[in-house]
Amino acid sequence: MGVLKTKSKQTSDSDWHASMSVALALGLGFFVLTSVAGVLGVGLVVGYRNTSELLTQKAQLIIGAQRHQVERYLNAASAQIDFIASRITSSEVDADGSEEFVSLLLGAVSATPQILRIQFIDRNHVLTGVERVHDETLPIFLRIGDDVDLLHLVKGTIESGESRWGDILWREEYGQAVLNYQKPVVRQGRIVGVLSAWVSVVKLSEFLADQEMEFGANVFMLYGRNAVLAHPLMAFGYAGLNRSAPLPQQDRFSDPIVSAMWQPNDRFSVAKYFLTGANTRFVGYAEWEYVIFFDELSDYGALPLTVATYFEAHDIIAEAARLKWAIVFCLVMAGISAGTAALIGQKIAKPVRRLSDSAKRVHDLDVSNIAEIEGSFFRELDEAARSYNFMLDGLRWFELYVPKRLVRQLMRQHTGKKIDSSHRDVVIMFTDIVEFTALSEHLTAPQTAMFLNEHFAGLADCIQRNGGTIDKFIGDSVMAIWGALEHQDDAADLACNAALEIARWIEEYNQHRRARAELTHTVRLRIGIHIGRVVVGNIGSEGRLSYTVVGDSVNVAQRLEEAGRVLGNIHSEVNILTSSTVRSALVKPLEFERIGAHKLRGREELVEIYSLKLM
Repeated sequence: MGVLKTKSKQTSDSDWHASMSVALALGLGFFVLTSVAGVLGVGLVVGYRNTSELLTQKAQLIIGAQRHQVERYLNAASAQIDFIASRITSSEVDADGSEEFVSLLLGAVSATPQILRIQFIDRNHVLTGVERVHDETLPIFLRIGDDVDLLHLVKGTIESGESRWGDILWREEYGQAVLNYQKPVVRQGRIVGVLSAWVSVVKLSEFLADQEMEFGANVFMLYGRNAVLAHPLMAFGYAGLNRSAPLPQQDRFSDPIVSAMWQPNDRFSVAKYFLTGANTRFVGYAEWEYVIFFDELSDYGALPLTVATYFEAHDIIAEAARLKWAIVFCLVMAGISAGTAALIGQKIAKPVRRLSDSAKRVHDLDVSNIAEIEGSFFRELDEAARSYNFMLDGLRWFELYVPKRLVRQLMRQHTGKKIDSSHRDVVIMFTDIVEFTALSEHLTAPQTAMFLNEHFAGLADCIQRNGGTIDKFIGDSVMAIWGALEHQDDAADLACNAALEIARWIEEYNQHRRARAELTHTVRLRIGIHIGRVVVGNIGSEGRLSYTVVGDSVNVAQRLEEAGRVLGNIHSEVNILTSSTVRSALVKPLEFERIGAHKLRGREELVEIYSLKLM
């Protein structure tokens, strides 16, 4: 109906539409005849804008590259701590000062030169670690005693229970400040100690000095806005630092460009008009003008880290400065020609922009929220709008029958590729309404369809919210899968959580219908869940394919749902039966009731069955 209505409306309009190519030719002809100077003016204006955008993008690329390098540098330290913690948590190694544990720490420090020290402090304040001394890595074993920094580190990390980058610490034994990353180590559900890595500020300054030599950029970092964290001048230490002042103050730093970064600068500069953006500062020093680009990193301590780099302004905008006088010369003529060009451009750009915005929504498969494109004065654009609207109607029908999540995953993983079938461990869920025939006897055909649509919508919401995919609807039953489209380590947990959410939804649904006096029969549901090896892929013929799963495990899940007629909580609103393999595959434990080993229909082997307790 939507297609016919659209066509009727469009055919009632005038059949004549101007050709976009003719309109462009006339417009550009008028543009040229108006004045050669006007053409030159528009060219200069466009050149100004393009140059400005290119320079701004260049600035963003420069600081983006520096930010990425710093993030990699710091994340390498946190990654070592996360890896060591995982080895302890999984009992692959004991943090008991053994040779194996110390070797693990020695390897981590050796692999990451920026780490000055890695240490594990247990709840008894016993420290086992490795530190870098004169380019050698040495083990350390001690009690932290009254070391305020270490006591505060352990207490804060245990209380928060979270990994984090802590405050800047001044360590007298190294004569420098350090960045520190802390991680609580959990074993068998209990925090047994704290792992931490200290990143040397001196090494970080050496790293920035290497960046300066490699890229020709003057790179530095601030801690907050008022302290210099790292700078090539600090690569060999910095005089006057101590526990009360672990970092140099920015406004008194030895580099005059850095110290003047936040000072107001009213000096005229061409760079200010070409380089735009909030993360740009201009510093005048003697007769020179400098441009500072900076960006913040917010996850590496109590205060944000500012990564910054500066250049002489002339080096950045040498090409742009040549446009200045030409732009001034052509401003008057540009007003006339730009007005004509803008009018034509608006007529062309407006429908193209609408088409572009709608196409982006199609790219995101957001078909239901896309409005139809209006017709255009230009023939080509009007025909494009008609074709697009026709395509949109087809996609809306397509969206009703193909799961959006399935399409997105296949597009992401198999763009331009043939989809091959494969064996995979998948969690399968079957649901079925108890005594649906008796329930539907009291409903008309439209009421039955409305009831099923409402029922399936509620179940689909619970399943999809827990990462599942609806494979198919079979009568009043739903088949859902986890781990078929992509690997899910917690697929069993997600399926069980979805089943529990379905149980809560069924309970609320029945209460709601009772309150509206619409409930002739209580809606009850059986759910069967099993995990096992299946074939995943396109099943069907060339003209009609389904991306689905087949195999004996699918039958087991369906038989578990059937077994709910006589096993488990048969009188409850929702009866959830799972196989023992589902219970074993859980990452986080749930409460089950053991039903026992039973023979399922069509199978010779006994299946160990459990009933998932409702919360």
